[in-house]
Amino acid sequence: MNYIVLDLEWNQPAWRGAMVEKPVHLVGEIVQIGAVRLNKKFRIKKELRLGVAPKFYKKLHRKVSRITGLTAEDLKNGLPFDKAMKKLRRFCGKNFVFLTWGPDDIPMLLDNLRLHAMDDKWVPEVFDLQVFFAHQIAKQSRQFALEDAMEMLGEGEFRAHDALEDAHSTAIICRHLNMEEGMKNYASLAGDITSRPLASTELRIRYRDKGEALKELRETPFDCPACDGFLTPETMIPQNPHKYLSLASCSAGERYLVRFKLYQDPEHFWRATREVYTITEALRVFYEEKDKRYTEIKRKEREREKEKRRRKKRAAAAATAAKD
Repeated sequence: MNYIVLDLEWNQPAWRGAMVEKPVHLVGEIVQIGAVRLNKKFRIKKELRLGVAPKFYKKLHRKVSRITGLTAEDLKNGLPFDKAMKKLRRFCGKNFVFLTWGPDDIPMLLDNLRLHAMDDKWVPEVFDLQVFFAHQIAKQSRQFALEDAMEMLGEGEFRAHDALEDAHSTAIICRHLNMEEGMKNYASLAGDITSRPLASTELRIRYRDKGEALKELRETPFDCPACDGFLTPETMIPQNPHKYLSLASCSAGERYLVRFKLYQDPEHFWRATREVYTITEALRVFYEEKDKRYTEIKRKEREREKEKRRRKKRAAAAATAAKD
């Protein structure tokens, strides 16, 4: 088994109207790949850095240039995407898993593979090491920037946002983690939400605002991907500001977890992607933990509002008493 730490850098469209919409909603086009192969003791064996020439977003976005240090010449001299993928797959070997820092790299890889009409079945199981770090080191259920994690571990300075440098830093963090334990318990810790959904659909409907989108998505039944029935979403809770979770009951009696991903199109309308997951015990626990956290946040918000009203009443009473 090879353990491949993977990090990607991607270019953005120069402006909203230039965004590719089909066959995928292309948020970014990969321009740099960094990979580190680890042995069974999670020590570094070999490294790979690849530059990739973009086919669609050819003009280097200023923000990407500032963050990564990449130049227009770097993009021009990069490999075609298909050749870069061949080199990456050869580097990974036949039996491997991906290790990433954060949840974004693999969806980006899959989108770019689909963009180029390339096979994505070879993409293996993935472990987000942020999850390991949050539970084992930080003891907090939240995301941590790679730079912050390195600082917390006393690993010194590093050059962020170069694909290989970030992959190398992530590989170093492995030394501080109980990798075997993290992989064994990953489904319960991450909620298995990184697994591939039973069905994924990019909805064609456009909404004027986010509130309208959430209301319509919650109230609109849709076809069950496993039978001739239909699914009706229940209460929606936020996973993050642009992802929302809901349980859904099929008319045939099955239960599923549904995740809606919201984004704005070039004309500033809100659109959504709907993912349906076969519910497992890990996913049920994951949803319940998110629901519990969301309920607690709303409770604290209500308490703050009540306290504001109480303070106003006390201030009004004090002002009245002062006049008397």
